Amino acid sequence: MEIKMKPVIKDVVQKKFIFIIIGLGIIIAIALSVVTVSTGSKGIVLRFSNAVSVRDAGLSFKVPIIETVRLMEVREQNTQRTFSVSSKDIQTIDVTINVQFAITGDVLELYKNFGTDYNARLIEPRVSESINAVVARYTIEEFVEKRSVLAQELLEELKSDFSPYGITVSASSIIEHEFSDEFNNSIEAKKIAEQDALRAKNDLERIKYEAQAEVEKSQGIAEANRIVETSLSDMLIKQKMIDKWDGKLPLYQAGDGGAAIFNMPTR
Repeated sequence: MEIKMKPVIKDVVQKKFIFIIIGLGIIIAIALSVVTVSTGSKGIVLRFSNAVSVRDAGLSFKVPIIETVRLMEVREQNTQRTFSVSSKDIQTIDVTINVQFAITGDVLELYKNFGTDYNARLIEPRVSESINAVVARYTIEEFVEKRSVLAQELLEELKSDFSPYGITVSASSIIEHEFSDEFNNSIEAKKIAEQDALRAKNDLERIKYEAQAEVEKSQGIAEANRIVETSLSDMLIKQKMIDKWDGKLPLYQAGDGGAAIFNMPTR
C-alpha cells in the first residue's frame, strides 16, 4: 500500500509545482504588461525599438518583452543656458537665456525625430540660433538700451521656430548678460573722456561768463563817465568852485592900471 501511495504523492507534488510556476508566470506577465504613465507625461510605446503609439497618463498595458514604454514630459517646463553671441558691431556678449515651453503637438513624431533627449538635440540649438539672430540686429549700446524690446523679439522668434515641432513657447527672458573685458575698458575710457569734455565745457562757459561780466562792468563805468562828462557845464564848474571856497580872499589882487593891491591881514 505504501508502495502504491508514493507515485500518487509524487504526481500531486509535481502538479502543485506546475501550478505554482504557472501562477508565478501569470503574475510576472501581468506585472510586465502593466505600465503607469505619470501625470504631465506621455508614454511612447516601442515595439522592437520602433515607436508605434502613445499612452496617456494613468494605468496602461503593453505586451511583455515585445513592447516597452518610454515616458516623455509634456507639461510646462523650462531650460536655461548661457550663449556667447555677437552684436551688430561685432562685440561679444555672454547672454543667459531662460525659455519656458510645453509639448502640445504630436509627441510620437517628436520622439521619432529627437527621442526623449529633445532638450539637448532640439531646444538648446534652436534657442542658440534665435538669440544669435536677434542680437545681431542691434549694436552693443542698443542691446543695453532696448533690452526689453530685444527680449520680446526673441520670444516671437522662438514661438515661430518651435511651432512646427509641436512645441509651444510661453515665455523667454534674458536673465543676465556680460560684456567682454575689452568693451568694459572702452566704456570706462569713454566715460572718463565724456567727464573731461564736460569739465572743459564748464570751464569754458565760466571763462566766457567772467569775461562778459568784465566787459559789462567796463561798459557801465564808461557810460557813467560819459553821463558825468555831459552833465558838467561851466555854471556847474563855477558852482563847484564856490562850494569849495573857504571864504578867504587872496593875499593880493590886481588893481586898476596894473598896480598891485596887497590885502594885508588885520592881525
